[in-house]
This record gives sequence, structure tokens and C-alpha cells, in this order.
Amino acid sequence: MSTQKKVTTDFIQKLSYTDFVGFVNQWNVLPGAYSTLSKWAIHSRMNKNSHILEVACTTGFSSRELAVLTGCSGEGFDLSKSSIEMANYNKEQYAPNINFSYKVADGYSYKTQRKFTHIAVGASLQFFPDPEKMFNRCIEMLKDDGYLLAAPFYVTRPIPNHLIRRAQKVFGITPTTVSYKEIMRSYSKLEIIYEDRNNLVPETKEELDYYCKSTIDRACKIRNINNQEIYNAMYKRIFEVKKMSNDLRPYQRYSVLVLRYRKSVYPNCFVELF
Repeated sequence: MSTQKKVTTDFIQKLSYTDFVGFVNQWNVLPGAYSTLSKWAIHSRMNKNSHILEVACTTGFSSRELAVLTGCSGEGFDLSKSSIEMANYNKEQYAPNINFSYKVADGYSYKTQRKFTHIAVGASLQFFPDPEKMFNRCIEMLKDDGYLLAAPFYVTRPIPNHLIRRAQKVFGITPTTVSYKEIMRSYSKLEIIYEDRNNLVPETKEELDYYCKSTIDRACKIRNINNQEIYNAMYKRIFEVKKMSNDLRPYQRYSVLVLRYRKSVYPNCFVELF
């Protein structure tokens, strides 16, 4: 794959965070990565008859790997054109036999020909400008007895302001700063079929370096880039992204959620919370 625009260090630095993710084909994974996907698949009874939607899919990791794991079919969407380009590239490169499509779209107005058995939002719901509007749109697209699959962050203690400001600069959004109970309020209209609360363990410098080098080496092959200065700019930026996520981990936890939508129950709560 060749790059249409002339790539310079300035070009790399000026890309939005989401477009940078797409440009370097970062597998922008949900909290828990493969472990969370396995829990979702098992506890939502996902199989080859399931038809799923991945919301804000970036480069397609969650839906692609769920399709490999279970044989499900489905769709994914994201606002970033470069991320969707890479989602389709990754499907052809790493999972050519799955029945999945990826498209550039706005979640609030996303159109589909059929309703979904599962909708995967991961940690993305809180980062929509209007999370409740996106949640309601998901409900509209779910089949009766369908599942919403989430893995939201929450904080166990206040994140220092200097870290929040740094994260805003790196990601272009404010990281989650609210408590577990505040996060769970977003999902209170659905039945909690499965929940697993998890700690986050910071990565070592060696682990960060290995991940960043692997990703940028591949990006250079995909984009036909052999300029060391540009390589360094891409490596520096992705390391900054990973380092930022790493520095937030001591303040965060995440919950793996499998939530069921039933017309006969929604939006009421008839089961006690424990």
C-alpha cells in the first residue's frame, strides 16, 4: 500500500489522534484485549449465527477477532477514514475468511439492513459527545434478547490534573474521570448477565518499546516508508500514546460487561444489584 500524501515529520505530528491510529495501523484494543473478547463471547453465547456491530471500531480489532473466535458475521463503523481503510486491510490480511464489512459513518445516524444480536461498544460509549443518544441508538439496532458488550474504564481515585491535561493533548479527548457507580448508571436500563471488574497493571519500558517497534515496523512496510526521520517521528508519537495510557493505569480499573436487552423488561430494573 502506498501513501498518497507526501509523508513528513510535520504530517505525522499534525494528524489527529484517530487518524494517526489509522495511519500506523495501531490495533487500538479495548481494555482487557483478548481476555475481554473471550469473556464476551462465552457469556453472551456468541456463535456462527450471531450478527454483531462494533461501534467506533477504529482498525477493527474487537469485531475481527470475535469473528475469528466464534464465526459470527457483522459490521463495524468509525468516523476516521484512515482507520476504516486499515480495518478492511486487517480483515484481508489477518482474517480473510470472516464475513464482515467496515465503513465510515456517524454512529448517531448509522443505517443497517438488519438488527444485531450483539453490539460491542467496548470503552467507547463515554467518549461520544452525547453518550445517552448513542446508547439509545444501540438499543434501536438490537434484536429482542440481544446483548450490549461493554468494557468501560472507571477511576478508583482522582487523576491528577497534569495527567488529565496531558491525556487531552495526546488523545484529543478527556479520559474517564468518574467512579464505578457513575459509569454503571449509563447501563442501568439493561440486565447485567455478566460482570467482571479488573485491575490494570502498568507495562514495563521494555514491553512498551516492543509493542511500539512492532507496530511502526509494520506501518513502514504497509506505507512503503524507509526514511529514518519519519520512522522516528512515528515511533515517538505512538510511544507517547502508550506511555500516556500506561501513566493513567494506576488510577483506573475497568469492568467487562455483558448486558441483555429484553423488550418485556426494558427499561425497568427488577433484579437487585450486588
